[in-house]
Amino acid sequence: MAKQTFFQVISEAIREFETNGFDSIERLTFWVDKIRRAAVETLTPESVLNEELTRVLTGTYKRLIDDGQILKAHPGVGRFTVDRLKPKLRTELDRRLMVSRNLIKLNRQQMIEKTTQRFAGWASSVPAGGSRAIDTKDVKENIRKAMTSLPFEERRVAIDQGHKFVGSLNEIIAVDGGAIAMRWNSQWKRRGYGYRVEHKERDQKIYLLRSSWAKEKGLVKPGPAGYYDDITKVGEEVYCSCFATWIYNLRDLPDDMITVAGKKSLEEVRAKIAAMKR
Repeated sequence: MAKQTFFQVISEAIREFETNGFDSIERLTFWVDKIRRAAVETLTPESVLNEELTRVLTGTYKRLIDDGQILKAHPGVGRFTVDRLKPKLRTELDRRLMVSRNLIKLNRQQMIEKTTQRFAGWASSVPAGGSRAIDTKDVKENIRKAMTSLPFEERRVAIDQGHKFVGSLNEIIAVDGGAIAMRWNSQWKRRGYGYRVEHKERDQKIYLLRSSWAKEKGLVKPGPAGYYDDITKVGEEVYCSCFATWIYNLRDLPDDMITVAGKKSLEEVRAKIAAMKR
């Protein structure tokens, strides 16, 4: 006899209580356990998901770090810097894999528990002897809702973790590579994206890095937006798709973020460049 699917088990459990009602805790426990087992068996094995997650994140690491494509987002940073930072970047890969696996595991546990709780809540309300007034279609949809949405949620978690991973790699290189500020890029214009209002308000604003070489030399100061470490980072919050443009040169900052000493330094550099062209 073929093994029952999760949805078949749900249908059978509903028929059981529609006919008999809640007449014993033993009957309820039996069906809750059966639904839980069926839910676990119907899902893609965690090992398969973890393998796919590892493939995607390690592929991202290879493309950006091993193949050097991340340097396109960091003008002036050399390959030597990336190679020197590889131990730290590799640690970030391992950390992101661990976090992603734990999130998937936790989400599964929560969805399965939500499913069994919904069933138990409904089943325990059916009077002993059963009921003919039950809308079985509505009951099925309500109980199955969490499990039906799980594959989408798992894909969403994987995408979100991938975005966070790329953001972390870029920040490690930016901070160590000499970035002095960052420009916030919000995705609020993207159709269907559930942006945060406060992130939309940050769009295109420039935030100073507090520990940059330019700050230590007194060449820059925070502008109206302030320091980057005073706000949440791009991609830090759940399902945030914002990203950073890292700024390395004084000339790319607005005037109100450059000190008198910074402007003098810029003038000296421009004078040297002009002299070289003569």
